[in-house]
Amino acid sequence: MDVDESFIEIAEHANSFAALMGYFEARKGRWGVFTDAVWADLGFPGHLNYDINRSASGNPFARLPDFKGTIKGKLKLNANAQLDYQETIIQSGVAFEVAKWGDASSYTALDVMGSARYWSQDVDLSLKASGTLTADVQADFRRVGLDLKRKVKGSKAIAVAHAGDLEWVDPVVGGRMRHQFASGSEFNLEGDVGGFGAGSDFSWQAVATYGFDVNVFNTRMRSVVGYRALSVDYSQTGAHGRNGLDWIQHGPVLGIAFRW
Repeated sequence: MDVDESFIEIAEHANSFAALMGYFEARKGRWGVFTDAVWADLGFPGHLNYDINRSASGNPFARLPDFKGTIKGKLKLNANAQLDYQETIIQSGVAFEVAKWGDASSYTALDVMGSARYWSQDVDLSLKASGTLTADVQADFRRVGLDLKRKVKGSKAIAVAHAGDLEWVDPVVGGRMRHQFASGSEFNLEGDVGGFGAGSDFSWQAVATYGFDVNVFNTRMRSVVGYRALSVDYSQTGAHGRNGLDWIQHGPVLGIAFRW
């Protein structure tokens, strides 16, 4: 199945909407260790109404010129679908500063990064569909004194539920540029790739953030704004066939950073 939802659509249509993202990094000299965590729980309802009306009339009997027959059919289908999606992504690794230009107040630094990214994706898809078929048959056998009128109506309801929990770990390599314009103002640009068939077929990430210090109730805090995109292509063959995910999540980032 395909899902294409913007942030506004998610906020409007999702019957459950919760997401958290956090990042921790500790640095000493040119080395650093970091952990990045993402958790989201989303639900999307859907409904489908489908009506088909068909009719046919004529005389299939050459020896009965007075015969007239009409068949009318109507199919009505109602379906309710529910997609529940929960994800947990935890990435941990090390960073090493390979180059730095500038002074303590304004500088540009380049880091290389190596890490492992754990994925847990749980998708529940349920579908409840009910259909009603109505056939109205009318035939006029005037020459033989028969008049046939019959209405046939039948209905059937089906419910299909599928749940899949996919877990894997990707090796990841990447790089980052850190630029401090002045004390209390910093721009970060980070990108990485991973998977390589060891976990997923391929995954990539791009993050751009700008942080600036603000004073809140006489307390110095750093506000963070930016944009993040995260993509993965993963598949596996299990007992019931092939399962997989191929998606891109992206959108604006807003947050608060604490530094000490």
